Amino acid sequence: MKYFAEAPSTRNPLVVGGAALATLLLGFGVAAVIAHGRVDNGSAPTPGLGAQVSGGAVAAIGPLTGTDVRAYLADRQAALRQAKGVRVAVVSLGRYMTDAQARTAVARGAVVALVAAAPGGTPSVVRGSVADWVEQQKNAAKADRDQTQQLLRNGVDDPEFESFYKSEVVRLTRLIDGIRGDAPVVFAVVVRAPASELQTLSGRPDIRLVDVGSSGGVIARAEFRGLRPEETDKVNQDAPRPF
Repeated sequence: MKYFAEAPSTRNPLVVGGAALATLLLGFGVAAVIAHGRVDNGSAPTPGLGAQVSGGAVAAIGPLTGTDVRAYLADRQAALRQAKGVRVAVVSLGRYMTDAQARTAVARGAVVALVAAAPGGTPSVVRGSVADWVEQQKNAAKADRDQTQQLLRNGVDDPEFESFYKSEVVRLTRLIDGIRGDAPVVFAVVVRAPASELQTLSGRPDIRLVDVGSSGGVIARAEFRGLRPEETDKVNQDAPRPF
């Protein structure tokens, strides 16, 4: 499922330049893809297992864009059954929850971070308070909207690009107006707990997946990705959450 229209292709230099800016605004780009699939030592992590750096700490947990959801669920459930010792895991929830609801859902696990997405926004990791995250999301959306509006004011040759940029202004405005810290925006919780507790947690009806990492340690800016409730076929980390 696509949540927004893709910008059309063209050889017109002005339009190509505009497309590049739109791509930047949406968080696309080769650099982001590389960042999702690489760790500090240059080796590619196995999706979901977490990459290891010196000392055995996890650098990434979670599915990449394009991953088949059903196959991923089966693979990660098998990995959880074999896990032993203390592990870090990304616990994907069956629905969007508030901060308090999400923390309650993971029971006794020590919370490392949250993974959230506001309606109209893309997923991101929350390492501080949800209130601070909301302000960061608002500020980023306002900056993106201002740039898109400026692009429209400068004039766009291709009508399809113009329509695309206008739809982005609408999306960003709805995001800015609707995002709240007490709303259900959390869809995954990163926890640290004994494997036995994580295995028990995975059996709860409100838990969709316990995506276990390879150890109990994580690097400072580890990448965490969860499965959103609306993702039932393919993972798309760059698609905005539907309103």
